[in-house]
Amino acid sequence: MNAEPFEHIIIPNFLNAEYAEEIYNNFPCDITNNIWYEYKNPIEYKYANDKIYSMPLCIKKLFNLLSSREIIYNFSKLSGIENLEYDPYLHGAGLHIHPTGGKLDMHLDYEKHPFFDKERRLNIILYMSKDWKEEWNGETQLWDKNMEKCIVKSHVKFNTAIIFKTNEISWHGLPEPITCPENVLRKSIAYYYISPIFSKSSDDKIGNDGSGFRTKATFTKRPDDPYDELKEKLYKIRSLRLITKEDLK
Repeated sequence: MNAEPFEHIIIPNFLNAEYAEEIYNNFPCDITNNIWYEYKNPIEYKYANDKIYSMPLCIKKLFNLLSSREIIYNFSKLSGIENLEYDPYLHGAGLHIHPTGGKLDMHLDYEKHPFFDKERRLNIILYMSKDWKEEWNGETQLWDKNMEKCIVKSHVKFNTAIIFKTNEISWHGLPEPITCPENVLRKSIAYYYISPIFSKSSDDKIGNDGSGFRTKATFTKRPDDPYDELKEKLYKIRSLRLITKEDLK
């Protein structure tokens, strides 16, 4: 996983082709169902579902496989991260959908897990959309550590996974609003691995528990984005908690 701007790897044909088709055909897409969380504000627009009990059996099996000792061992070898563990809470992971207009501004993921003393270390994003056109945007962008330049664009390709370490320099997102047709969705499966606390705490890190670790994602604008006072306020709120409708008022 030695790559720029931070350690990552892109793996096409991540799943067995027949199994990927089964998941594709059973991927739940009814975002009006109350099992989906809606994130809709100027810095993020997506839907997420971490309720495994509600998912088709083939998707439940995938999460079980990713949580197995054999797979964890292989990802530990791939990443060089010792003591890698699965997240029993599936926090922030699960099924993700971005509709037209969907986006996710550049950010660093949280460090400290909200429910116990573990740290998020490795991300997997598996694309589950077919025939996605690059001109619709939606690619996962990886930027350099100083947030000066986009180095990698991981385009939405069916059954392709991008895997990367989460740390102090892993700026990523899909900052360009998606322009796909109304009847098309950017679908993906997200899974994260954790370990005992690895990073050092710092007073500079914004958290909501006083631990000196990021407990929520930290967002920022790109160099060429115009200054937006509202978004700057939302960036600060989002580093402490989720954005509410009252905040938008």
